Amino acid sequence: MTTTDETDLVARCRKGDDDAWRELVDRFGPKVYAIAYHFTLKREDAEELSQEIFLKLFENLHRYDGGFPLVAWVLSVSRNLCIDRYRRKKREKSFRFLSDDAVTALLKSEDDPAGMALKKERTQLLFSALSEIPEDLAEILILRDLNGMAYDEIGTALELPEGTVKSRLFRARAEVARRIRERHEKKSMGQAFTSLAMVAGGLV
Repeated sequence: MTTTDETDLVARCRKGDDDAWRELVDRFGPKVYAIAYHFTLKREDAEELSQEIFLKLFENLHRYDGGFPLVAWVLSVSRNLCIDRYRRKKREKSFRFLSDDAVTALLKSEDDPAGMALKKERTQLLFSALSEIPEDLAEILILRDLNGMAYDEIGTALELPEGTVKSRLFRARAEVARRIRERHEKKSMGQAFTSLAMVAGGLV
């Protein structure tokens, strides 16, 4: 969708066109939810926050002038609302708070149960690692790798130079990869210890 088309979509929303509003919500809903979930790490809270974000977007449609991509404006409003609401709240850092229901909401459904289970496990690991790295790094990784935004769109949304976006993304990926690798190593060590204990128990 071109900027002209986006401006037209917003104009139709302002006039009370229900179809246009549904189109806007359908298009940006997953991206808004991903940001809300990043700040809450709970499905119910993320859903509630997403609704607040879309209300805020609706109230501020008159501020969008088509000068930059609509997705950048939507995510900028989303991020600012999330920061305002959760500035004084500490995000949960523990892996146990990432429920299956919350993770499933972020994934596209598929017919392969085994494939879906693997995706859920990887997504849980990803968000667990994201919750442990600095906020300025995590949000860029989410916008780029989970929401598929271009570097210039992220720069516009976060008011950052493109070079800064790329450098933070590089650091974020490295930090997340390191934490996931550490989890895999701990899991492997734990499994090895359990196997050893079982063998030892059989020998006694």
